[in-house]
Amino acid sequence: MVFSKFLAGFHWSVGKVKEYLRLKEALFRPTRLSRSGLGLSGALLILAGLWLVAVEPSFVGTLVLAGGLVGFGLFNLVSGFRKNLTLSRANQLSLFGNLVLAISLYFVVSRLIEVSYTTDTVVGTYMGVLRTLQLQSPYGFSIKPLLDKFGFSPSLYTPGVNGSFDFHLAYPSLSFLSILPFYLLGLHDVRDTVFIFNIMSLLIIFALAPARLKSVSLLPFTLFPVVIAASWTDSIWAFFLVLTTVLWYRHPKASWVTLGLAVAVKQIAIVIAPFLLLRLWKETPQHSLRSLTRSVGLMLFAFFLPNLPFIILSPGSWWADVVAPFLPNAPAQVPGGIGLSGFLLDVGIALPSSFFLVLMGGVSGILFYLYAKHYRGLNSMVFAFPILIFFFYYRSFPNYMAYWLFPLVLELCRLGGPNLRLAFTTRLPSIAWRPPTGTFLRILRQRLTPSVMVVMTLSVIFAGVSGAYITQASSPRTEIQINGVMDPDSIGSATMINVTVTNLLATPVLPIFFVKYSPLTYFWASNSTSPLNSGSASSYVISAPDALSAVPRGDQFHIVIYDKLTGQLLGESTSWKSDIPAPSLENPALKWWVLDPSVGTRVPFNWKLSLSNIDPVWSGISPLGVNGTSGVQMMLNYTSSLVGVERLALSQRALLNATNLSIHFNQSLTTNIATSLIFGAIVADGTHTLYYVFSDRATQQTITPYSANTTVIIPTQRSQWNTINLSPQPIWNAQGWATPPQVTFTVFLESSSAGVYYANLDSISPV
Repeated sequence: MVFSKFLAGFHWSVGKVKEYLRLKEALFRPTRLSRSGLGLSGALLILAGLWLVAVEPSFVGTLVLAGGLVGFGLFNLVSGFRKNLTLSRANQLSLFGNLVLAISLYFVVSRLIEVSYTTDTVVGTYMGVLRTLQLQSPYGFSIKPLLDKFGFSPSLYTPGVNGSFDFHLAYPSLSFLSILPFYLLGLHDVRDTVFIFNIMSLLIIFALAPARLKSVSLLPFTLFPVVIAASWTDSIWAFFLVLTTVLWYRHPKASWVTLGLAVAVKQIAIVIAPFLLLRLWKETPQHSLRSLTRSVGLMLFAFFLPNLPFIILSPGSWWADVVAPFLPNAPAQVPGGIGLSGFLLDVGIALPSSFFLVLMGGVSGILFYLYAKHYRGLNSMVFAFPILIFFFYYRSFPNYMAYWLFPLVLELCRLGGPNLRLAFTTRLPSIAWRPPTGTFLRILRQRLTPSVMVVMTLSVIFAGVSGAYITQASSPRTEIQINGVMDPDSIGSATMINVTVTNLLATPVLPIFFVKYSPLTYFWASNSTSPLNSGSASSYVISAPDALSAVPRGDQFHIVIYDKLTGQLLGESTSWKSDIPAPSLENPALKWWVLDPSVGTRVPFNWKLSLSNIDPVWSGISPLGVNGTSGVQMMLNYTSSLVGVERLALSQRALLNATNLSIHFNQSLTTNIATSLIFGAIVADGTHTLYYVFSDRATQQTITPYSANTTVIIPTQRSQWNTINLSPQPIWNAQGWATPPQVTFTVFLESSSAGVYYANLDSISPV
């Protein structure tokens, strides 16, 4: 009886879900577009499965998942060609395929590839949750301690043009309050909650898309789970914008509340407000002013409601962190991204942030005019306008533009594509069988206004850029000459640059240096903090603060200089190539460390940390020496005999002749091969393996050859610094093994017996 009631309730729930997702309707034959969407979902599943095999070929769970994805993908791909396929069935398979793909990608990337946070935004959100649980306002507190806890390098900080870093929570309170309930339920990884918001947005879009478009409606969001795992938190404000779109015609007042909530998550959502106000004005001509006032009031109410407790607790800190950074007189941050500012920096044109703000205003005004003039034709494209606007922002990061796709796709599915013929009515010259009526000026205005506005938009952009560039070139503030690049620690990237700066201004300047070689612009430290007087020239040696900001060998880069005294842009250098020689073994002194997201801890740059049966809470690696710049300490804390052999390993790919090395180390353990208590090294090519065992029990070196591997035992001293030389190539050749293109050199510490074991290394140098 109970089971039958449960079964009936379950069937009722399934029916309601199908009704909401509109999977019970549309039993007729699918369109070509629906079949294409189903086939593409299958192809993406297959590609994801193959990618998993390539990324994690040694993990059994990943291989099983990859097989399942490929199988499901083949099923969807074949189903797209079946003659008896119904539209409802195509939509169901497409939905399940996209959801399986999203969930699989997210959990694989977040648990195996990007296991730690990698943006200061998600760390700030995490701090907001923790401070709220302590009944404190997070505004005014620094996130620097948490950044250090998560192993962030300075390159992952947000720099200002004055050389400082922003360590404050810069977003309104709903950015972390929306995480709080899920945190209390046990989801302590902020990214998991963000992913839930992403899934909810996808389900809403799929449910409200017309049946003929359902199978393709989720395809634009295939890679969003990957960037969520990479610590993008923008799915939360995008979710509220999706709700705004859903409620616009059903519950107009509620739509303005959700828009205010989106702004209460991230301030950039306010960009859409003027266009939605214009839409409201067009749709309610009878009482437009009252509707506008009421809507703005609802939006502001929704924004201030979650922020009010924090405004009361710390009004000055809230204003300084949430509002002040976006005011015109706020200190600018370093430009970059994938928009116009990044493109101009790449071609050697550095323009002040104020120029891009003015350009954004001009583009916004033109888009506003076009939308007002051609509202009916452009109505479904209203959420595309912020994408264009942020393209001209001086910090045009991908997440500022990509997440507008969520409401945009829903609008396009529900309202249809833009009517460009209606919006831009200019026609090519043709024979006018019936001459148009009206005056010449009226006809000219009707026919040419859209084209004139487009030409004006392009003219404003090109005139602004060229004018600013001509002004910069005709009255330069500095001369910048790059003299050379250096890699003194042989990490494979330029970590020092010699540059000469000449001050052409009438006032002293204090140069602050930034290096641009990717979408981001990185701060570099200078060897001088003295002002540069007018007309003077000085040579500087600037250094990368960490390996992530070092310029990779062979890459082109520019140097951008700001004045620390005034914050103004001083200029940008011409392009220069990082023409450093290739080291035989990278980072041999183990001096440069970076956060490795795949293991969630800092590791020596260009070295791969591998953990086998290890609990990273009790075992791991850490830097040696003052400020952690003198090597690495490996610590293995073996507590349970049930897990088998535990191993820590640091490895790097290199040429075989580059593994002729001198290793300086100190081991605290007594070697015991029987219990696998070993500190040693490995040289392997995937077929053959050469083992080196550093033993304090051996009195002389011994070599034990086998067909596919060879073991070399080298005598060492326990609890003392030892220097040993490895020469793998003669032993390799003596076994008759073919010389491989590359080998993997590994230093490892392993044990299967209880105890705490240490091994310290301060150099692995080629000889």
